[in-house]
Amino acid sequence: MSKFEKLNVDIRKEQGTSASRRARLQNKVPAVVYHSGVKAIPLSVDKLSLNKALRTGQMIFEVNVEDKDQFVLVKEIQYHPVTDEIIHVDFQKVKEDEKISLEVAVRSSGEAQGVKLGGLLVQMLNSVTIKCRPAEIPEFLEIDVTDMEMNTNLFVKDITLPEDVEMLTADDIAVVSVQEPKAEKEDEVIEESESEEADETSEDETSSEDDAKEESTEEEGKDNSGEEA
Repeated sequence: MSKFEKLNVDIRKEQGTSASRRARLQNKVPAVVYHSGVKAIPLSVDKLSLNKALRTGQMIFEVNVEDKDQFVLVKEIQYHPVTDEIIHVDFQKVKEDEKISLEVAVRSSGEAQGVKLGGLLVQMLNSVTIKCRPAEIPEFLEIDVTDMEMNTNLFVKDITLPEDVEMLTADDIAVVSVQEPKAEKEDEVIEESESEEADETSEDETSSEDDAKEESTEEEGKDNSGEEA
């Protein structure tokens, strides 16, 4: 990432619910920027500028606070529960030469061999946590699924990492899997169930035949005993 999108921000002199509401009526989004050991600074961000910046997919932006250009990382975005509009943003101040940890999206690349045979590619992990400098933050990370066979998994350790990017998420967490279609699995379960029922029926029939033979033998023994008498 060689260039950061600029955000138009102002320092909020008024705070509280009423002040935030007035800011939103002026197409401003209440925000705050903080850094370890430094008191948080309340801001208001131009709504159009913010939406445009977020559409770039970047999470690091350049702002001017107290006449100083600085870089901030989007740590949290709060949305309105009904309209889904952004109602508040938390920024964290970062330095260009300071490594930071953040979440980035994971995307699969290629077509799995198991999918070509009718399997389904299921993504179980959509993002991971990495650590790197702001200028090295990737838009997303890739995991190559080309060699995946049916009923196989790929893990965090299989994700391709750019140079100088450190993975913080545990290596043994599954990211994607190729699974058999659900219908085929159901058919297999039905076939196994029918097979078990057939075996049980066969055992019952054999047991019945054995019982019938025993009863027949006992009756013949009684008849023979009568004749001898």
